[in-house]
Amino acid sequence: MIGGVVAALLGAVFLALGAQFQGRGVRSVDRAEHRDGLRQALRLFGSGGWLLGTGFLVLAILLQLVGLLLAPLPVVQPIGVLSLVVTALLERRLAHARIGRRGVTGVVVAIVGTAAFVVVAALTTRSSSPAPAVVIPVLVLVGVVLLVLLGGWVALRTRAPAVAFAVAGAACFGFVVTLMKVVLDRSAAAVQQGALIGPSTPFSLLVLVAAGIAGAAGLALVQRAYASGSADIVVAALTVVDPLVAVTLGIALLDQARGAPVWAFPAFALAVAVAIAGVVLLARNPPVPVDRQEARGR
Repeated sequence: MIGGVVAALLGAVFLALGAQFQGRGVRSVDRAEHRDGLRQALRLFGSGGWLLGTGFLVLAILLQLVGLLLAPLPVVQPIGVLSLVVTALLERRLAHARIGRRGVTGVVVAIVGTAAFVVVAALTTRSSSPAPAVVIPVLVLVGVVLLVLLGGWVALRTRAPAVAFAVAGAACFGFVVTLMKVVLDRSAAAVQQGALIGPSTPFSLLVLVAAGIAGAAGLALVQRAYASGSADIVVAALTVVDPLVAVTLGIALLDQARGAPVWAFPAFALAVAVAIAGVVLLARNPPVPVDRQEARGR
């Protein structure tokens, strides 16, 4: 359990770094091309910043998978909200601005809310290997949502705001996390039974394919959000919407809170509200410019 929390914490840091570098790379290519298309997408592979950001994001994903393998989903996912804190600090540092008193309050509140959620989840949730009958509704839901998002992309690609793309991409990544948790738990159960390949392997492969499709959709949506918005917006969506989707599916459909005491659910809701309040306070806090002489002293 502790190893899973540590892996998730490191993953949150690398997610923030990846978002920062990817966002800068996408915006630089977008300014150079002035259009959205295949040529622009190919130019990303020539952007050192974008490639570095992608490397950080891959590392963040690997650390998140390690966390999911070692701890229940409701314990690991909320830790990602700390990525927004790291991103806000990076943005202000690069802009030579202080975070300000209200910003510090937002950071503290977000950390307290996240820590409270993780502690309650660690005490009341558990990992399990869900049966196919439990996972099929999740697969159906993923398929329906992806079709809706595809229709929205075709109809509103040039008119939708960055936050809409960011939220849609974050929801896709929430599905990815949920499906990967299913694959990891079923694989771990198979290994414990001494069978790497068994009757359930084809179903696990189907879940893995669904996770890949959802991940590709999320990646495309997030890149579009980077092109028209700031890294703050993208990371805010990833750190709030992604965990909410994944934890909700984990508790409601995968039954990872089975046997949890009644008090745990209002505690979850209160902790989420506190964490979101901290994120909102941080997002609304304007950077405080640093005096030039003070900046040189740094």
